[in-house]
Amino acid sequence: MNAQRILIVGGYGVVGRRIAAELAASYPDQITIAGRHGAQAAEAAVAVGYGARGREIDTSMASSIAAALEGVTTVISCIDLADRSLLWAAIERGLCYTDVTPRLTELGRGAAYERVDAAARSAGARIVLGTGIAPGIANVMARALNDTLGCADEIETALLLPASGSGGPALFGYFLQELAMSYEILIQGASRRVRAFSDPRLVEFLPPAGTRLAYLFPFSDQVLYPHTLGVHTAITRLAIDPAWLGRFLAITVRTRASRLMAIGWIRNALMNVRRQNRPSAKTAWFQLRVDVRCGDRWRHAMLAGQSQADATALAAAETARLLIGGKVEPGAWVPEQVVDPGPFFSRLASRGLRVEVYNGSSPS
Repeated sequence: MNAQRILIVGGYGVVGRRIAAELAASYPDQITIAGRHGAQAAEAAVAVGYGARGREIDTSMASSIAAALEGVTTVISCIDLADRSLLWAAIERGLCYTDVTPRLTELGRGAAYERVDAAARSAGARIVLGTGIAPGIANVMARALNDTLGCADEIETALLLPASGSGGPALFGYFLQELAMSYEILIQGASRRVRAFSDPRLVEFLPPAGTRLAYLFPFSDQVLYPHTLGVHTAITRLAIDPAWLGRFLAITVRTRASRLMAIGWIRNALMNVRRQNRPSAKTAWFQLRVDVRCGDRWRHAMLAGQSQADATALAAAETARLLIGGKVEPGAWVPEQVVDPGPFFSRLASRGLRVEVYNGSSPS
């Protein structure tokens, strides 16, 4: 069997290493960890074991992507490429593909997603987009609540993250970058342009977190809910611990100072603050809350965990298993369309990530 059958791009990063570790024992001699620096990829592969291998890939060069995909059947991307070059290369070759990058908003709610889906179906490619926490686990939680209630008119997601947690510097850098951008949300069937870290609302999380201010944020689980679950309102929010940092970022948006985040040295300064306040493994934690309304009935689901990187990796690995096992049909999908909540939640629970469902009202 080909040693490069499963290619993890960005595989020596915080999340990529965990995905490789999740899959390596089940697929010995089939994992290749790839990244811009071949030596780091090889070092990570040795640490993972089970015959994993490392290789270099430059995702800015079509020839490098083509060489890395030779003999591969499944691609897992842990990097955020604005041009989607890796995705399109996988589609053209009819491969299986999934990613954990949070940015799906450029696919929109219409033509862009439809082009990806049509191309994948034509080529026989099997694509599952956004398989981390949000998008990813949040989508499956929304699907479970939709199935329980019988419909979904409104979905609200709130993610509570420690600013210095285990998601890696790329995740925090993504948060800062999004401050300078506006995006669209769907409210009662109408699109509304908003900015990240605006419109704060109180959201009740599990103890000891309690009630926190959560701000609008362009997590991509909201993007395709109108298409996949038929919702009329889809909103995603982010709360940050410590709370003062969330308030600071909200002020930068309100005063238009968020444009400063586009200046590299300012982003780097905040990243240094993050590094200096990194918590220990015992204190790192995250929470995810998903609320769904069907008519006049509300239910919400909660998930709490110690490491968002571990949760992201586990979700991505479980989705990859579906692709590798031939459980996904050709086309472009998002998690709520292809992941069965029952077995998925059982797998999460076996790793200490239990999803609990409650009757209750909207979080705001």
